[in-house]
Amino acid sequence: MSEDTVLEKKFLRITSIRNSSNAFQMKLKENDIIFSLDGELVNKTYDDFSKELSDLKERKILTLYRDGTFFNTFVAGPLGVICEEVNSESIIDLNSYNVKENLDLDAFYQQFEVFKKPGHTGILINTFPTILASFAPPLWMIQNRLWNFFGISLVFFFVLLMISPWLFFVGWILMSWYVGNSQIDILRFFYMLNSYRLSFIFCAVNEKEAQEIARKLDSKIDFNYSYLEPVVLED
Repeated sequence: MSEDTVLEKKFLRITSIRNSSNAFQMKLKENDIIFSLDGELVNKTYDDFSKELSDLKERKILTLYRDGTFFNTFVAGPLGVICEEVNSESIIDLNSYNVKENLDLDAFYQQFEVFKKPGHTGILINTFPTILASFAPPLWMIQNRLWNFFGISLVFFFVLLMISPWLFFVGWILMSWYVGNSQIDILRFFYMLNSYRLSFIFCAVNEKEAQEIARKLDSKIDFNYSYLEPVVLED
């Protein structure tokens, strides 16, 4: 079968997302187009594709198209959506994009989450745990600018040290264990507590690429310690 024949087939456009479904948790949106799974074009009915996702033994990379932008995200089971078929001829980008040139399955992809708050820079969370949180929680808090938690931790450790050096040591071990195992949940809780809302979830090979993807999905977003040019404000 020729490549031209494949490209003439139809892709799947999401028309409805069930609350609490995998797609809802993945922050997919209506009108997102399912393009490929691990680099293989998804030219099949949604029933067949859903069965394929149900049979997954490990997570794979799902490539989607949204408002002129292709992005990747991890998937490990059925999405829980309703889809309609869309002809690739009606969307030029679907025919011009070569997924194999933009997806390196040998690379180590990490999942990123973008939190936004009106009038503030975005927050980019790498959900791959860092070892710093397990050995030096206060330094990890400084790195992530968790100033409230950092202040509470300093008071906590100071009190333990005043009582007993051994108690300080035990407290450090316990906090290191807790923070190391819960670091991503702590970050999410902290930013949601400060009125940030989760907007995007996708995977990328590094933070620079993740910021570039976020900017494509939201042309107004900016980050602290950004790899990107500042957002151009409209007059």
